[in-house]
Amino acid sequence: MKKLITHKEFIKAVESAISRNKKASINCGGNLFAEISAKGLCTFYVRIRSTTVDTKKMLGRYPDLSLKDAREKANLELNKLRIQKEEKQRHSDTLTFGAYSSMWLSFFKVDPKSNNNTHKNNKRHDNLRSSLKILAELNSTPIDLINPKTVDKVLSKSDKPAGAKRIAIKALNQCLKSAVVDGIIEKNPCENMLNSQGLISQKYRKPKVIGYAWVEAKYLREKFFEKLSNEPYMHKVFYLFVAMTSLRVGSVSELRWNWIDYKNKAIHIPAEYMKMSRDFSIPLSDFVASLLKRWEIQCIRNEQISPYVFFAKSSLQKPIRVIQVQDPVTNNTQKEITLHGLRKSARTWMAQIGVPEIIAEYALSHEAKSSMVAVYNKYDYFQERIPVMRLWNYYIYTQLPESFKDLIEDLPSEYLDNCKKELDELKSKISFFEKERNY
Repeated sequence: MKKLITHKEFIKAVESAISRNKKASINCGGNLFAEISAKGLCTFYVRIRSTTVDTKKMLGRYPDLSLKDAREKANLELNKLRIQKEEKQRHSDTLTFGAYSSMWLSFFKVDPKSNNNTHKNNKRHDNLRSSLKILAELNSTPIDLINPKTVDKVLSKSDKPAGAKRIAIKALNQCLKSAVVDGIIEKNPCENMLNSQGLISQKYRKPKVIGYAWVEAKYLREKFFEKLSNEPYMHKVFYLFVAMTSLRVGSVSELRWNWIDYKNKAIHIPAEYMKMSRDFSIPLSDFVASLLKRWEIQCIRNEQISPYVFFAKSSLQKPIRVIQVQDPVTNNTQKEITLHGLRKSARTWMAQIGVPEIIAEYALSHEAKSSMVAVYNKYDYFQERIPVMRLWNYYIYTQLPESFKDLIEDLPSEYLDNCKKELDELKSKISFFEKERNY
């Protein structure tokens, strides 16, 4: 490195360069240079060394900037560069978000051959992985450089709906919280990204919703089924199955063919696929049995052999993604009704025809309101639910447009007449109480 020149030496060099009326460069030492133009202008630069191409940064003109001041500014720039280089080196030793998130996701992966699994199934793993795919651009970023600004930059480029982005932020926060516990990062900068008053938070905050949108059962034809008439065959089977069984969408998406017991007229769902974590059986009415059998025949014809009743677009060995069937409902019904809202439609209808509360609640796989009752009463009311589900399915059947009714094989007229008779008898009993109330 060249020795630092004195002020006197600098003045002499400048005067000499100007006298020649040519461009000249004076090495002042310490990466500081003064360049003299042909017109005699003297400008200070600091040289910034790089492994590729050296660059220079202008500091100011002499005599407005003295040699001493120019040297101080040059040192500040060089120190700043050194700090940035050290910071970059430090981050290069830090795990990237992609590397850490892969290790973190493996915690949720269920190995069917192992007895040490921490989760019931791979549903949580698959959902988290799917959500983090939206943030795939962050995978090469050091995990300690992730903050709301970097996350927002990635999400702003995505065409995913706001709900999917919000879920991605939640998944990211779970991962970063784990990184804090593991000592990888000191704190999670995105912790309040969804619940602070910042401008970024407001972009992704969930709008306030009061419950799930639903309609009374008598409006299902007009506001639900007719608006979904042009959906793919499998989607329509899914919607009708959800409406008739009143099961949660998550359980239906995981439905396997071997859970369906045609002989004993039941569908048996293992505990790990139920919200309440208990085995649950639902009566299999002739309506639902016909729906499933016709769909199974269609799958065989199309050579779509899958263990799942409703399979993914990408693979027959994977269950259908819930968002795949939820989005069409949201888009076609103007958000007047949701798939989960169908459970409200069913529960309200059961109350209207006088189904006892305990039976109606079990039909929706709800826990008993009293924790004491839940502990001691292990009866599942399966037999009592058989006529309830049969009549509910009959009522739904009467609400179907042809595009949905065609999904079910023609049922014997005698069977349909008996269903109508039973339902009319129940309604007549309710109408008696309505008359009494009006006196």
